[in-house]
Amino acid sequence: MTVNLVSSRSHIRHIDPQQDLTAVADLIELCFSPNMDPDGRVYLQRLRQAARRGGGGMKLQGLVWVEDDRIVGNLTIIPFHEGSRLLHLIANVAVHPDFRQQGIGRALTQSALDYARARGASAAWLHVRDDNSAAQHLYYSLGFVNRASRTSWQWEPRDGMPDQGQLNGSVRQPRLSDWGLERTWLLENYPPEVCWNLGFNPERLKTNLWSTLIRWLEGGPIIQWAAYRGGKLLGCLAWEPTTSHSDVLWAACPPETETDALPILLPHIVHALEGKRPLSVNYPVGRAVEAFQSANFHSLHTLLWMEVRLKL
Repeated sequence: MTVNLVSSRSHIRHIDPQQDLTAVADLIELCFSPNMDPDGRVYLQRLRQAARRGGGGMKLQGLVWVEDDRIVGNLTIIPFHEGSRLLHLIANVAVHPDFRQQGIGRALTQSALDYARARGASAAWLHVRDDNSAAQHLYYSLGFVNRASRTSWQWEPRDGMPDQGQLNGSVRQPRLSDWGLERTWLLENYPPEVCWNLGFNPERLKTNLWSTLIRWLEGGPIIQWAAYRGGKLLGCLAWEPTTSHSDVLWAACPPETETDALPILLPHIVHALEGKRPLSVNYPVGRAVEAFQSANFHSLHTLLWMEVRLKL
């Protein structure tokens, strides 16, 4: 696809992995490096590695804005399926600083929406930092609405081992009889619009023979801890190892007890895992801030998760 937008010198086209990867990586690094997290840097590294291989095996969909044979704008498109629904995630919307305020970001995003709609996607999603008001204004003007605001908390070995202090409760594996309550709390913290974005299925945490076999087959061990006080469940945390920069913690804690459960569970888990790997938790914005900070977790970023419906 080639769409002339301004003159013969500027147009939008699909990304070509065989020739565009280095220019796209350079543009993403230029635009996002001040706020890029470790996984973003790994992504850049893989882009550059694929570029050195001539783009072979790199499945990358997206659009670029070309000005005088130079890529000055980029957008990535990632298709997902949520059940029978086809969704498209828009990411890495980047415009070179010298070419901003010219409508390039709007044109790229609108073209991505047209692309998703033509392929039968029912909705498009994107994530934007809570401090990027200019991008938020653009996406609102294109019909996006905010569906969730999420903070990514991270612990790194350099942050130091948290103080376990005097636990006001006990930590052990969750009781089988508590799964119903744990599942309810997981779905409150990770509703459907969050689960598919994170690639998370709460049912993976259910403890029974079949779920254990599934985790074994998939090669993804999950260890869970639960905090109790006086026999009452306060909350649960599950640890899931990954091949990314950090392993992931999934928190099943309701608002009414999270400030009791997390100060017990977070230090316990860091010590239980011997502080060998970074840990990250995606959590609803504004909740349990002091609990995370007291366990030496720092706020990596807060993102608005935005959606626009493409089909009625």
